[in-house]
Amino acid sequence: MLLVRILILVVLLLVFVQDLLSRSVYWIVFPVLTILFIVARVVLHQSLSEIGQSVLINCGFLAAQLLLVSAWFSVKQGKWVNIMSQLLGWGDVLFLLCITFYLSVLNFLVFYIVSLMGVLALWLVGQMLISKKNRHIPLAGFQAILFAVFLINSWWLMPIDLMNDDWLLHFIIK
Repeated sequence: MLLVRILILVVLLLVFVQDLLSRSVYWIVFPVLTILFIVARVVLHQSLSEIGQSVLINCGFLAAQLLLVSAWFSVKQGKWVNIMSQLLGWGDVLFLLCITFYLSVLNFLVFYIVSLMGVLALWLVGQMLISKKNRHIPLAGFQAILFAVFLINSWWLMPIDLMNDDWLLHFIIK
């Protein structure tokens, strides 16, 4: 399991570096990351039906979110706007699809919200500190590094199971 964890962290670092340097990520990284996430869950004795159920719900949420954002920008501009061609990169969406294979439903929602706020904060601070301004946010890269921090925390610092919502439900209910 240690090897799988290290490989996951290496691939997440690769996503970060590639997205930061070139605003693109090699496509092969995403299937590799997905396979590593599935292996990590299976090694921990999760069934494929458990994995599939959370993946379907997470993907449904993500699809609804992307559709709502497209609808919002379409209404705002008075014509249909494909956010994938103008506002969001394929790497950003593919990265989010990858993590649906690792995170449980509530953990995915928490990570999604926290990472979007964190990425925005990082990008705004970065824009204030550098002289060369850039409109494009390396979303997948920043989310990958934040996800690596989540994983490191979960695996070695604070034993929280990101593949199970119980800890979060316990935290919310109390």
